[in-house]
Amino acid sequence: MLPSSRRPVRISIVFITIYLAACSIGRAQNQPPAADATVKSPSLAVHSATDDSSDLIQSLKKGDPLLLGIEVQTSTGSWCSIRLPGQNTRLGYARCDGIERKTAVIDAASASASAPARKLSAGGESPAGVLPRLPVRSSGQSTDEFARVQAEVVHDDTLDGAKISELERAARGGSTAAMTRAALARLAAGEFELSHGDTESAVDQLRAGVPFAAKEREVSFTVLMMLSYVLLVRSEYSTALEYLAQAKRIFPNSVGVAQYAGQAYYGLNRTDDAIREWQAAQRIAPNPNVAAWLEKAERDRDSEAGTEQRETGHFVLRYQGGATPALAAEVLHTLEEQFRSLASSLDFTPVEPIGVVLYTQSDFRDITRAPSWAGGINDGRIRVPVAGLSSVTPEFSRVLHHELTHSFVHQMSLGRCPTWFNEGLAQWMEGRRSAESAGSLLALYDRNQMPTLDRMEGPWNGFSVNQAGLAYAWSLAAVEYILSRAGPWSVQRIFGNLTSASSFEAALQAAIQTNYADLQKETADYLRQTYSQ
Repeated sequence: MLPSSRRPVRISIVFITIYLAACSIGRAQNQPPAADATVKSPSLAVHSATDDSSDLIQSLKKGDPLLLGIEVQTSTGSWCSIRLPGQNTRLGYARCDGIERKTAVIDAASASASAPARKLSAGGESPAGVLPRLPVRSSGQSTDEFARVQAEVVHDDTLDGAKISELERAARGGSTAAMTRAALARLAAGEFELSHGDTESAVDQLRAGVPFAAKEREVSFTVLMMLSYVLLVRSEYSTALEYLAQAKRIFPNSVGVAQYAGQAYYGLNRTDDAIREWQAAQRIAPNPNVAAWLEKAERDRDSEAGTEQRETGHFVLRYQGGATPALAAEVLHTLEEQFRSLASSLDFTPVEPIGVVLYTQSDFRDITRAPSWAGGINDGRIRVPVAGLSSVTPEFSRVLHHELTHSFVHQMSLGRCPTWFNEGLAQWMEGRRSAESAGSLLALYDRNQMPTLDRMEGPWNGFSVNQAGLAYAWSLAAVEYILSRAGPWSVQRIFGNLTSASSFEAALQAAIQTNYADLQKETADYLRQTYSQ
């Protein structure tokens, strides 16, 4: 998101108290990874395995927050793999009936399926706020077998590659049972990699499991759906649709397939197809979060009726109102140049074409519901007002560059980038620096009135103009300092660490040996040395 006013930032101290309160709320709602369940029973026993006789690891109390992993149905009941917020590794297994899940985006894989499991944050400004949770559909027998295979290939928080290879060698004879065990081993390995934040390795593991699962339809469906889920997290929508088509052939009336397909189509800017899939999903099993996605897509469809569309290798652009064909062509040309620059600077290339919508000023506010101070927004599509423009001015080019940076950051970080770093980097990439705001920022810092970075991690949509001005200025200063100290490649290091780190601060510290408290002080020192002499 970009502030509409590009004048030098002047920060008013009177708004600091309000701003701190707003940031505190935002942090509580958005600090990754967020708990997706709580303990509902008076106490919850956590065991080392899906068995009451296994070692007791810990006893949790009612109300304790949890992160859910895969759910396993055994002959003794339903068990959930759990970990605690801030932990990278599984704590153990607990009875699912003692756990209360928060509202999930995706229900069961079909009307009769159950056991939604692990959730990853997708970030962005979507109505639901997160991607679908992973559905698991298997019979009691196959889930018992999964628990046994999982114990063989994952132990001591380590993946046993030799055991997986052994199971796959046994499967080469074509036995259904042996092939199923090999598929379950890859499923367990994929869940392990996903729980450690390594989505690329999770995709590799799950793809390797697809051929082994071919003889057992429920296991095949589960592998395909988990693979589709991880691909959606990675914004690889076209590939996700390929595996969803296979899953649909197994269970044609799966609500999970329809929900996932809708998200994939929406990511590909195929709004009509997304609406069709989500409508089908709602007919099978209505879901309030999917309803929110559907309402957003229908609003997009209505607003884009009668618009023109142009495409390039990396963009799908729709324009309306005051946008002329010449302006649309110039916007695409500008974006393609910026795409190449960002791909080089960040050493990353988004997989799918990026949607862009040009609005009149009034339509931009009505459709995006952006705050009054926003001059652009990126909620998966780049949405910018163009009223009064006949060509791409230098100012409008910076707006495009800013919003395009958000598209790169979202995919590089899998949606886990906090708002302060996201907005700071977007400003830096568009060419802004801290010269104009340094004096005001230092005055606040010296009075001990500067909000801390951890309070700036969440969304800023509710900020006033002054609160937003402070947030943007301090975020730019922090990112400017990071890049001056550690160089442009520090961005890749931070995002690389983020896949397995418990928080952004942990990823930052691993990359440049600086925590939030030190970064605040070092940023102030940088501003003083660079702009106050």
